[in-house]
Amino acid sequence: MARKLLFSILLLSFAVLELLAVRQGQINTVHEMTKMHHSIDRQNETLNALSIQIETVCSPMHIQQEIASAELIDDN
Repeated sequence: MARKLLFSILLLSFAVLELLAVRQGQINTVHEMTKMHHSIDRQNETLNALSIQIETVCSPMHIQQEIASAELIDDN
């Protein structure tokens, strides 16, 4: 009887340790995913800032000012 109890306790302990290892793996995966999401968010912010700069430089008002400046330089 004692041998069966000891075997059951060891088996249960092993199962619990395996579940803890799986849980730690899940925690590590979520941590890596969070780091990636933060990196993606930073890159999206950079892309948005560049997109705004491109739109500003390509706006008709800015282009007209560049053309007017070029004409003034050519006239002189």
